[in-house]
Amino acid sequence: MDVQDFVEVGKIVKTHGVNGEIIVELDNPAILEDTTEPVALEIEGLRVPFFIEQAKAVSAQRARVQFDCTHTEQRAKTLVGCKFLVNPDLLDNEDEGFSSPSALIGFTVTDSRKGQLGTIRSIDNLNINPLMVVGDNELLIPFHPDFVTKIDFRKKLVKVSVPEGLLNLNE
Repeated sequence: MDVQDFVEVGKIVKTHGVNGEIIVELDNPAILEDTTEPVALEIEGLRVPFFIEQAKAVSAQRARVQFDCTHTEQRAKTLVGCKFLVNPDLLDNEDEGFSSPSALIGFTVTDSRKGQLGTIRSIDNLNINPLMVVGDNELLIPFHPDFVTKIDFRKKLVKVSVPEGLLNLNE
């Protein structure tokens, strides 16, 4: 798969130690632990593939990563702030749970009863419960497992099942 098809799941927030390790902030750091697939970093607007030599979840939202080409603190410092992207196949595993909501911007939302609702324009992360802002009417749909039933990264599709009244709040 081409790195242009990868989806953003987080970003590099800092270096760790003097051997070139970095700390990545993302919703599910466990997806990196056993992967042999390349990831991509967005460097000056370009998506550059990197291979993970070693990765370990260090908290619920952070992983410590060693790339095969960054074995110095100086090299790792140049990567701080870069967007971190992965192959959508890493996120398709339903056992891994939901991915980062920000990775879904641009996806089409369909409801089990109403059909297509529109495209996710943005994610409102101002509170503890992120909201998907959908379509021109700016429908607000909670990004929650009770409402989001399936995420298909290949088709860029989010399937939801929301209560009838929730979709009518803007009327």
